[in-house]
Amino acid sequence: MGKTKISVTIDESVVKRVDRLATGVSRSEIVERALKRWLVESRRKRNEDAIAAYYADRLEEDRREDEEWAEVAARHLESTWK
Repeated sequence: MGKTKISVTIDESVVKRVDRLATGVSRSEIVERALKRWLVESRRKRNEDAIAAYYADRLEEDRREDEEWAEVAARHLESTWK
């Protein structure tokens, strides 16, 4: 996959700290790593929000049924450990 050149403006104090700590790693690599981490974290957050919204919108009847199945599963698990 190719690379695309971009231009960003970053606080000078941040650049100085990065330059001090980044031995053997280019600024471009550091920015790319940070953006990849941000993308992963953003995807994780969206998934968590979607899961929370799914459970918040569930009907009380569905919630009770889930609890009942969880109890059945727990009882079954207990019997397999004995």
